[in-house]
Amino acid sequence: MIKIGILAVTNCMYSSVTGPYDFFSVASYAWENITGKTNSPLFDVKIISPGKKNVTCFNGLQITSDLKIEKSGLFDIIIVPVIFGDLEPVIGNEKLINWLIEQSNSGACLSSVCAGSFLIAQTGLLSGKQATTHWILAKQFQERFSDVILKKEKMLVDEGDFITAGGVTAYMDLSLYIAGKYGSRELVSSLSKLFLIDPARRTQSSYMVYNACKQHGDIEILKVQEWIESNYSELITISTLASIAGLGERTFARRFKKATGDTPIEYLQQIRIEIARDMLETTNNTVDSITQDTGYEDVSSFRRLFKKYTGLSPSGYRKKFSALL
Repeated sequence: MIKIGILAVTNCMYSSVTGPYDFFSVASYAWENITGKTNSPLFDVKIISPGKKNVTCFNGLQITSDLKIEKSGLFDIIIVPVIFGDLEPVIGNEKLINWLIEQSNSGACLSSVCAGSFLIAQTGLLSGKQATTHWILAKQFQERFSDVILKKEKMLVDEGDFITAGGVTAYMDLSLYIAGKYGSRELVSSLSKLFLIDPARRTQSSYMVYNACKQHGDIEILKVQEWIESNYSELITISTLASIAGLGERTFARRFKKATGDTPIEYLQQIRIEIARDMLETTNNTVDSITQDTGYEDVSSFRRLFKKYTGLSPSGYRKKFSALL
């Protein structure tokens, strides 16, 4: 039997605790049906809290834990839920951090959903390893844990003893993945059909919105950013952009990268892709038309770039997100 401990902490999201709890309860039931072994559940699930037995979630609802960390014993898997709002009260809890380290050192797999990755990273155990978190939190995560290799485009990253999942509802992706890792493919297939979960959902790219960095204080670069956003459909060269900034090309390229985190070409591409995404969501314009309107001449190149940034083809993106369907 696989022992799973789901943490319930202040400001956690209720569903990211109770959701996995329900999931693994159903998974054990499905496992008994598959194996024919009754009274032999695959998972033993407990809710654990680091302080009081009753934990208040961000929405005011309370969760009653089964165990406190002081008397919890050891687990095979720990799941850190979504933490909503201020992270400091949780990731600053030394007793909780030490407990996670103890669980990991004793062989537990530490896993997390969304901002829960901050808590695991705070232990220092992710140093030099890959992880993911919600794409909105990527910049904050990278600034705080620069020694962790962040894969913000991934929905789920498995580093063996550490599994991190991206978005808020990624607890379903994480739960299904764990069921497959510790159960079987047949179990995954059964649960996927039962819960209506796509087992192939492995990327956040199609959900990510490009947020251009403009709070950098470099007036010349900001001027160029604003010009690009107004003239994205034109034929744009580095020479043109450097001229607008009043800088030499090398100096401009260096300052642009330092200020925005992107090269000028990457910035232009992402602005164009964001415009294209909006057009695919809100208009019936053809892909050929959108290609031209966003400054590209070659449709195949546009398709390739669009898939690079979103993980989907233009038609696949429209099918998934269009408000007109």
